[in-house]
Amino acid sequence: MMSIPLFDCHCDTATHARERGELLRQNSMQLDFERLAQYSPAGQVFAVCAVDDPEPVKFADSSISYFLKQIEENSDIVKLCLNFQDILSAENEGRIVALLSIEGAEQITDIDAAYSQGVRIVHMTWNHDNALCGAAMGSGSGLTDAGKAFVLRAQELGIMLDMSHISERGFWDTLGISTRPVIAGHSNSKSICDVPRNLTDEQFTALARQGGGAGINLYPEFLGLGRDIDAVFAHIEHFMALGGEKAVFLGCDLDGIEQTPSGISGVQDIGKIYETLLRHNYSEQLAQDIFRNNILRVMERTL
Repeated sequence: MMSIPLFDCHCDTATHARERGELLRQNSMQLDFERLAQYSPAGQVFAVCAVDDPEPVKFADSSISYFLKQIEENSDIVKLCLNFQDILSAENEGRIVALLSIEGAEQITDIDAAYSQGVRIVHMTWNHDNALCGAAMGSGSGLTDAGKAFVLRAQELGIMLDMSHISERGFWDTLGISTRPVIAGHSNSKSICDVPRNLTDEQFTALARQGGGAGINLYPEFLGLGRDIDAVFAHIEHFMALGGEKAVFLGCDLDGIEQTPSGISGVQDIGKIYETLLRHNYSEQLAQDIFRNNILRVMERTL
């Protein structure tokens, strides 16, 4: 395999590995450290998602403890990164960059406490409305006063905000007050696949204009078309046509999706997307931007 970089903006592997009694170094799931380490350099955002647990804060604390222990036990190949300099250091050392994300702010009691636990990316919502704002799959309501204060404090601390699950009103409310770029870390194009979790052209253009962007999600229901690698390419191509050369990256959602596109069964196959880009006459530089450089530009300004 040619040397392909990979910095993916979203997976649920850590959450579900703990529930299943699996390890992060090597497992039977869609992603593990050993397969991720085939890419060079390699980076991954690991999300904690309570998935309707009746005690979301307790669930998140247990999941974070599990994740940090797994990082510590595998420090030969992976490093928890808390700022942009950490990312560069981990890459220079040949270790996987690992970042911790909270998918649904109902899992944290206090943004400052979450920051001290190592959380560097937060989704305001998951699939349900909460005290901060409405969800894309919820009522559609916007940011509350508490939500506005949360946005400003998160960005002051150096936590990157992910808009993938937020309502459209909440999205625009957040962009209206943001002091740093935000992302939609695992969201596709609504023009190609019209589901609530995908982005309108206006949303994507606004993210790009603010220096953020969107991560391509591999969930077949959010891809549409042939639910294959060609469908993945179609979403990338659509965002590129909107001026997304510096604003498209990957947010594959591995282990958060029950099915994968045909041709991709796990992280070991993500390189096929890279090869598809080259086959469609994308330059090596542009392919590397999508696979790594674009999200790093955002992280340099947010973390």
